[in-house]
Amino acid sequence: MQIAKSQFLRNIDYVRELDSLYDFLKNNQKLSNDLSDLLRAEIVYSISALDKLIHELIRIGMIEVFNGQRVRTSKYEGFTLSAKTLEKIRETTTERSLNPGRPPLPDELPEFWFEREIVLKHKSVSYQTPTNIGDGLSLIWKEENKWQKISILMQINERDVKTQLETLVTRRNQIVHEADLNIQDSSKNNISDIDVKDSVNFIEKLGNTIFDCVKMRY
Repeated sequence: MQIAKSQFLRNIDYVRELDSLYDFLKNNQKLSNDLSDLLRAEIVYSISALDKLIHELIRIGMIEVFNGQRVRTSKYEGFTLSAKTLEKIRETTTERSLNPGRPPLPDELPEFWFEREIVLKHKSVSYQTPTNIGDGLSLIWKEENKWQKISILMQINERDVKTQLETLVTRRNQIVHEADLNIQDSSKNNISDIDVKDSVNFIEKLGNTIFDCVKMRY
């Protein structure tokens, strides 16, 4: 799972590079252009980084369960497979038992076909809101009170964690789907560089905390 966290941190670093670019242009170039869209991009990319992290943690975690390396959850046990995937898993399992000494190709491994099913079923799922994140993590994490556990480790009130995330996701959607325009006069909604920095820090802390919660295989 460490690879998922490393990718998340690289994505957050990219967001901070956008922030450094914003600061440089604002303080040194004195451009007449409105630079606030760089700040909006930071919101969009930070939420995307969190979304990608959750997708990867779930994918990796489910493969660990499949291989007997992580404790099953009730939601995992309800995960359905297509007939084609079941057939491929049976075929490759049989082939491995008959030829245990031959190094297998990737598509000759049962987990290859299981992983394909995970990616296919989750590709249109968005792991951004507290509800969706909690539901997705149930596939790999048996904790009943997930957000309580997360908030305790973050040292932030559970309601505040959820509210802040929901607010950021709402703003992200306004930027992506509505061009962040005020519905009354079609002007851009105000955005603060200080608030954006705080938001990126929050997303980084949240992602790291979720990783710490699910990295253990129980």
